Amino acid sequence: MAITAETITRLRTTAMAGDAHAALELGRLLCLTASEPQAPGDGDQTWPEERWLRAAVEARPDDIEALTLLTGRLAQQISYWEAVLDMNPDVMEDYGEDEATVRWRQIEAEELYARIRAAGAVGHAAEAGLDELAVLLGASGTPPAEAAYSFYVFEHEAWSGSVRYGTTIVASDADEIRWACDEWFALETGLGSAPTLTTYVDGAEVGSIDLGRHLADTAVSWDDVAVPELTGLPLPVGLPVPGHGLYYGFTSAAE
Repeated sequence: MAITAETITRLRTTAMAGDAHAALELGRLLCLTASEPQAPGDGDQTWPEERWLRAAVEARPDDIEALTLLTGRLAQQISYWEAVLDMNPDVMEDYGEDEATVRWRQIEAEELYARIRAAGAVGHAAEAGLDELAVLLGASGTPPAEAAYSFYVFEHEAWSGSVRYGTTIVASDADEIRWACDEWFALETGLGSAPTLTTYVDGAEVGSIDLGRHLADTAVSWDDVAVPELTGLPLPVGLPVPGHGLYYGFTSAAE
């Protein structure tokens, strides 16, 4: 089903009224964005999904999907801030971050991961992704098989001097990746290099599309773009991709 601004507004309204399912659905979609679309308040929100995923976990402490999404996004945050610490630690305080806040995320993510495992069987489909998450959190040194999942990867990069700024969005639903791409183009003012959408089946690339050729203003003319349906086992929401260094959802990096 196509995702629209009305979809986000409806979910936000219902989530704000205390509906845990709406909070989870909203948080899941916002994992795919850099900031919350049309969010009330005085500016963009970094990690816009976090407040909603926390609300879902608080309301449903044993909800595996909510726990997995929050744990996966905390792992992504840890990776991001560790990279900033290595590259330019002086900017951390501008965002209220330091080594202590990164460590706090690490401790929380490890605790959430333990809760997921303590819940028992989570289904065969999630095992490889959970094993990869354990590797990323330092809870395991054994990498899982790389050919586990099928998924979409959007990539876009821009340069400022010698610094490369990269954006990646990973999803396993065609409608969601279309929506996430358009949300990014609505925010991004410069095209940079050609944005691409690549399809992976069982961990292997099967096709790539130059989306820059199909941009009209700040949105893609999706009627002209044949996004393949995924075959194989789709990447479960919230989990990283084994062996590819990719996190589910939106990721930005500078190097």
